[in-house]
Amino acid sequence: MSRRSSGRESCSISMTNSWSTRFPQLLCLVLLAAGCGSAPEAVPPPDIDAANAFRLVSEICDIGPRPSGSDGGARTAQYIVDTATAYGYEPIQDTWTERTARGSIEFTNITVELRGSSDESFIIIGTHFDTKILAGTAAFIGANDGASSTALVLELMRTLKKTPAAGRPTVRFAFFDGEEAYEQYSDSDGLHGSRRMARQLQESGRHRQCQAMILLDMVGDEDLTVTISPTDSRELRTKLFDIAERQGTRKHFGYFMKGSILDDHIPFSRLGIPALDIIDFKYGPNNSYWHTDQDTIDKLSTDSLVIVGNAVIALIWELNSE
Repeated sequence: MSRRSSGRESCSISMTNSWSTRFPQLLCLVLLAAGCGSAPEAVPPPDIDAANAFRLVSEICDIGPRPSGSDGGARTAQYIVDTATAYGYEPIQDTWTERTARGSIEFTNITVELRGSSDESFIIIGTHFDTKILAGTAAFIGANDGASSTALVLELMRTLKKTPAAGRPTVRFAFFDGEEAYEQYSDSDGLHGSRRMARQLQESGRHRQCQAMILLDMVGDEDLTVTISPTDSRELRTKLFDIAERQGTRKHFGYFMKGSILDDHIPFSRLGIPALDIIDFKYGPNNSYWHTDQDTIDKLSTDSLVIVGNAVIALIWELNSE
């Protein structure tokens, strides 16, 4: 026996079917309208921890002199590895031997990778950790020349590790051994670690994916005056000065007016990689503390580490947004 539906029932069924058909369409329209023209919210650049950065400087200085191939150099390399591991990284050590003016010396580079939003392009942030051998100065600890920048790169690693991978750049942190020359800078004296890493990049072809090389050196001076070489990447130095202007620290950044600066960024610049050396070559009156026993931790300031560190983070954030 068949049962005929009433008009009311037919209307109800018809409306139900119509709504069930149209609801997904309406929902899609609402979602599309809500997301139309909007991108995922950008992750703001973080700030470094000044106290932790200065603590790292102090611990590196406590190791003592760090010439390449020395016990102090080996202990510093291990300190970098241990600190990077504690921050959740897997550091890679590259150890090799070269003949130098002081005989065969063992060097060690350390690299640490931080994956970010890019699977291909990356930025290098580098520093040297060795100290120069000074005649008549047995206890040269290089508080500013080596320790300050090494500590700041470690603090940058710790800070950036806490940010979402999708909102940060891919960074290779590089700790170079053998920056200091034994006698006079040449193709076989000084920049040992950076020359080796640049050569490895070139041989692998990865230098083509390197977006920028940012070097830190002597960045803790309490009277901070960053001296950028006019021969460094125009794009990077312009961005850095603009960032310093926005952060209210522009007075601490200027140009080195005595020519180019030979430092660990040069081997990368020669490969066509945009390179920038953030260095203070006005350390003491007429740079008089540089390469002397006056380069001690009492000449440094947490404020200077913060100024440079936050500027570097803002710079790589800006590069990542391009």
